[in-house]
Amino acid sequence: MSIGDKVSMFYNAKPIIFERAKAMRSDMTLAEKAVWGLLSSKKMLGYRFKAQHPIDIFIADFYCHEL
Repeated sequence: MSIGDKVSMFYNAKPIIFERAKAMRSDMTLAEKAVWGLLSSKKMLGYRFKAQHPIDIFIADFYCHEL
C-alpha cells in the first residue's frame, strides 16, 4: 500500500479553498504558465501534476500526488 492509498489528495480542504484554486488556475502568472507547460501532459518524467491544487487550508501551485 502506498502513501497515496492512505491519504486524500486534498487533506480535508474546504469548499472555499477549491473555489479559490479554480480562480487561481484561470489567472496564472506568466511564470506559472511556463512551468505548467513543462509539467502538464505527463511531460516531466511521466508524473501527473495538478496546477493550483487544494491541500487543507493551502493551495499548492503544482502538486504530484504520487510523489
